[in-house]
Amino acid sequence: MSSELRFFYEVTQRLSGSLQLEASLHSCLAYLTDHIPVDGIYINIFMAESQEIQMLAHANATGGQLLDRRIALTPEMCEGLTDRERPPIRILNAIEQDSVTHHVLSQLIPDAKSVMLLRMRCDDFHLGVVGLYSHQEHSFRPRHGDLLQALHQPLAMVTAFNLQGRNLLAEKAQLEAENRSLRRTMDSRDEVIGAHAGLKQVMEQVEAIAPLDSTVLIQGETGSGKEVIANAIHVRSVRAGRPFVKVNCGAIPDSLIDSELFGYEKGAFTGAEKRKQGYFEQANGGTIFLDELGELPLSAQVRLLRVLQSRTIVRVGGVEPVELDIRVVAATHRDLQQMVRAGEFREDLWYRLNVFPIAIPALRQRRGDVPLLVHHLLEQFRVRFKLERLPSIAPEQLSRLQNYDWPGNVRELVNAVERAMIQSRGGPLQFDFLAPGQHDRVPVVAGGETVVIDPSRAGDHLVPLDTMTAKYIEHALRLTGGKIHGPGGAAERLQIHPNTLRSRMKKLGLM
Repeated sequence: MSSELRFFYEVTQRLSGSLQLEASLHSCLAYLTDHIPVDGIYINIFMAESQEIQMLAHANATGGQLLDRRIALTPEMCEGLTDRERPPIRILNAIEQDSVTHHVLSQLIPDAKSVMLLRMRCDDFHLGVVGLYSHQEHSFRPRHGDLLQALHQPLAMVTAFNLQGRNLLAEKAQLEAENRSLRRTMDSRDEVIGAHAGLKQVMEQVEAIAPLDSTVLIQGETGSGKEVIANAIHVRSVRAGRPFVKVNCGAIPDSLIDSELFGYEKGAFTGAEKRKQGYFEQANGGTIFLDELGELPLSAQVRLLRVLQSRTIVRVGGVEPVELDIRVVAATHRDLQQMVRAGEFREDLWYRLNVFPIAIPALRQRRGDVPLLVHHLLEQFRVRFKLERLPSIAPEQLSRLQNYDWPGNVRELVNAVERAMIQSRGGPLQFDFLAPGQHDRVPVVAGGETVVIDPSRAGDHLVPLDTMTAKYIEHALRLTGGKIHGPGGAAERLQIHPNTLRSRMKKLGLM
């Protein structure tokens, strides 16, 4: 038997020696190292619809492992990967020679210096790429590429069987999808979409502060994901197994704030038939998340400051203090510093809360996360709508999503994807209802300043006036950093009394 046939035979034997792809790759690598200066091998696939590279498996000297890691790509990178002229074998003796390879390996295998890439096809279908990498630059020669190309068939077959195996037992697919959805709900690490992209700096802050018990203040626009970040802090802390209690401070009527936050004793007031624990007691030992903290009235701010200072509460109608072992994470879409200057927020409470601030960028500031978020949402809605497969999105529709401003941030994106899936009836998703500018173009002159909103873009179908009013108030609040009254506040800019504006916001569900 010739040396070439012996090489092909030995590699094929090792690739077919296990039903586990990671084990096959590790066994194959052990043989390849005698013939090629290689330190590791991996297989990935290009997900064109979601503009991602998905890693399937990786093996090095220490062993093999299956992967489900996805790396977001730019539209330019995707265009290069779909080029039919891209060669089947590429030798990159410095990975910087190819932008996509450098982008992917710098995140997954940062010590890779040179790589050989084999594009695999099966039945005229592009399966993915096999990569052999080295920790040294200039490791590979054309003869190494010839050896790798000779292995195309066995590598393509084991990859195809692995991909098929991930979709076998179709009768269990729905249950598996529901289990994945449940695991994501239980583990917020999977929920932070964009942790390695647009939210990378935020997640670095989360990793730094999570092991400590310091108070955290999360700031960001409405719908930007403040609760997700708060939950990420909790699950990475030593309190991860303890309660995580979420409180929407803006949703509690002023008359019920004390009883809801601190609880009450039996007989404290009419209807108090038994003792009730407040949110702080419910979170004892764990984390309390005070969302929309800027909506608390000054009277409640005083009592909250006392709790943060003493770490004790007194139930309504009680006299004995209750000691707390608790971590506080607060969040707001409003500019608390501006509120302090306007006399709407206590300065001492501001200093107590602003120990470690985290600012979450708006979705329009991290457009690269949109494909990742869309794919994540499609998986969730596929389970809810009981679909057998993910619906497709044309590149121009995905581009429309990335170019949209998303004034409602991630929350608006969720609604847009759900609406598109309902309207698609199983076909490709369309997002034509997100035509740029249709939500914010009406010509109005106020105080000598022209604000442009173009009603000519609104077709024959009109939205309710309350909806337009709510959108315009939200826009005013974004411009003023959440400030309602005082100089430069939303009420002043809208030429409306602050109390009237607050009343209208409550009616529209904005408070």
